[in-house]
Amino acid sequence: MNKLFRLQALKVCLLCCSTLLLGGCSKNGPWLWIFHPNGPLARSSIFYLVVDVLLLSLIIVPATVLVLWVCFRFRRGGRGRYDPTFTHSWVIEAVVWGFPLVLVGAMSYFSYKGMRAVGPYNPQAVQAEVSHEKNPLPPLNIDVISTDWQWLFIYPKQNIAIANRLVVPTHRRVKLRLTAVGATNDFYILRVVNQIYAMPGMRTKHNFLLDRTGTYRGYSTEYSGPGFSWMNYDMKVLKPEAFDKWVSKSQTSSRRMDMTRFKQFVQPRVNTGNTWTVYGRVAPGLFNHVIAEVKSGQITGRWPMRLTDNMTSSEFERHHGTGAKSAQPSNGTNIN
Repeated sequence: MNKLFRLQALKVCLLCCSTLLLGGCSKNGPWLWIFHPNGPLARSSIFYLVVDVLLLSLIIVPATVLVLWVCFRFRRGGRGRYDPTFTHSWVIEAVVWGFPLVLVGAMSYFSYKGMRAVGPYNPQAVQAEVSHEKNPLPPLNIDVISTDWQWLFIYPKQNIAIANRLVVPTHRRVKLRLTAVGATNDFYILRVVNQIYAMPGMRTKHNFLLDRTGTYRGYSTEYSGPGFSWMNYDMKVLKPEAFDKWVSKSQTSSRRMDMTRFKQFVQPRVNTGNTWTVYGRVAPGLFNHVIAEVKSGQITGRWPMRLTDNMTSSEFERHHGTGAKSAQPSNGTNIN
């Protein structure tokens, strides 16, 4: 019976391990972000994560094995021998205290290196990648403003903006400035960019660089009210020439984002329709103006609903949502 039980347990373990490994083979598999990180920032984050896990395993795995071995050997009827005269062992002391101290030192070293490599304000991993480029492109500056509960991405030098969608090129450093209006949100893009706060009346920064094209999902990971579950967006990563074409087409949009339009945009609205909009003109200095208005109390978040409202009801959709997913702009600014 025991032999049959062990055989079945081994089969279950092998099946679970195979399922986890095969999950990375799928394009949208749960482990894709580990096996296929995009850009030096993601690669560095995964590298130091793996290093931490392996170092911790050097303690956790042997300790677990030894605990199980002691429980088995010194069980009633086991082969373990009780020695009432035992008081001390330098070998045990050296292993129990010395080995963890060495590992703590190693983890401290890699933690320091990791913080410098992926620190959002000045990540050395991105700097090293840019320094290896023969003719590096100038950084792309993007201002990010989170509202209740949408995102606005402003391209100051290109004089365009896009709501609830982010478009960036490959092989070009992207520099973000982030702020919020009503509540703190976390800017996070799965598989490519680690999270950072966007806070009302404050400015934070992030830097990243991507190697290959694709579509990635961005989220707000900070609970900021009833609509934060809908605060997601797609990040489109294009080749540099395709990005330049998108910018040129976006600049033909007749929509304008100035302070008057922003005060309408900032009104609490849940993006239930997953809509996005391109603005072909942006008022200069809008990002700094928003921070100043938030600090002075001119822009504040006022949410007219009760938390007990049914957010899946048609009434909620009618009063607080953006409606069903609408047709996207037909002026050449579409991104498939």
